[in-house]
Amino acid sequence: MDVRRIKGRPVSIDYGSTQAFFEARGQRHYANPLSATMYQDEQPELVAARDQAEKQRVSSSLVLTGIGKVLDIGCGVGRWGWFLVEHCPGLRYLGVDFSASLIEQAKRESGSRNLEGLDFQVMSATRLEPDALLLPEPFDLLLISGLLIYLNDEDCAKVLRDAAHLCAPGGAIYLREPVGIEERFTLDRFYSRELADEYSAIYRTVDELRSLMSGALQGTEVAIEQEDVLFPDSLEKRAETRQYFFILRRAEGGQ
Repeated sequence: MDVRRIKGRPVSIDYGSTQAFFEARGQRHYANPLSATMYQDEQPELVAARDQAEKQRVSSSLVLTGIGKVLDIGCGVGRWGWFLVEHCPGLRYLGVDFSASLIEQAKRESGSRNLEGLDFQVMSATRLEPDALLLPEPFDLLLISGLLIYLNDEDCAKVLRDAAHLCAPGGAIYLREPVGIEERFTLDRFYSRELADEYSAIYRTVDELRSLMSGALQGTEVAIEQEDVLFPDSLEKRAETRQYFFILRRAEGGQ
């Protein structure tokens, strides 16, 4: 039995090792810079295909017109900012991440693309400070893309509640996660040959994510508007997981 792969039962993961993992990845060079957080280090073309497919799918489901301010929680290298600033005239985007090296890479990448309206800030998703954000609330769109997998259950609930309170009435929250197909399983400082490093992650089932949202969003006037599998089979590599997304919407009259 592999003691680093725990199935079925909840197990807490250590954030210190997770931060060290991402700080190291933020300092490496990749054929595709998106690999820093999307992995597939030896398949840059797969990374590009997944990035394009996700953005096309989500942009067709979200109403991008009228979006003025965006908060990307756990922004990595800022890939959503690159996309949104080109599709939303006058957009102001703020990406936050707990990894200083990823934030530095995000700044370099946006600068190399000569993109305006993008700001990046080092801040942990589990300790969001609204008054300290470079861009003031509320936000028309919040992005939580591939973040909850690295958080324990109680912090997932906190991030979702914080996002709901930062969301403008009528605004949306995009949530995307790799999910366990049959059951929850946890990788606890698991060594990946593909990544040449140890990492920790929690793959929850879709039902578990729905349950987390139900509790965390109670009383916030935020509800699930849409959900579905994100990628076709041709863009998936793992037998035990699939990428799944939710679009949440806050009621127009939300306080």
